[in-house]
Amino acid sequence: MVEPGLRGAIVWAIVPYVPEAPFRLWLGDDQPVAELPDARSYAEQVREQGLDAEQSFVVQGKLRPVLLLQDRPRGVLKEIVALRMVRLEELPEEHQTRIREQREPSLFYLPVRERYGLSKEVAIDLNALVRVHGSAFLPKAVGRLDANQMRVLGQRLAEHLDIDLEPLIATRVEERLDALTRPGEVPG
Repeated sequence: MVEPGLRGAIVWAIVPYVPEAPFRLWLGDDQPVAELPDARSYAEQVREQGLDAEQSFVVQGKLRPVLLLQDRPRGVLKEIVALRMVRLEELPEEHQTRIREQREPSLFYLPVRERYGLSKEVAIDLNALVRVHGSAFLPKAVGRLDANQMRVLGQRLAEHLDIDLEPLIATRVEERLDALTRPGEVPG
């Protein structure tokens, strides 16, 4: 598990690709891997054959840099939410230009800089939220985003994913107003 306090850290982790059809089901040692053409076929097999819905699937993955979005200060879960990164060199040149100019709302550009610890230009993919088990991370961060970048990234992520922050903001404003109206208390 990565050491605590690494919200905004860039770490290397083993991250599986998102499974896609045909789905490959591992049936055990010395057994062939079963291929299922789609999710409906799998659901039918589970229902008709009484299979446990939880099975071992064969999915590809790779060691890749990710940006940690949380510290997990309470240690309740062993998974950490992160965002995957993509190398700009893998994208068409016109997309690379848009990303470098921060005109692509789904990608947050990071140039090659020592503080990011990466040897190539990358973009943080706001569409690629992943949960990765703490045991899949290398133990040391290679770089990190500063507090301002994390604020901008958080704002862009909330907007991009269309997360309704109004109730949270309203609650925080009410708490501040309550603190201001209580005699002898200084708001935090």
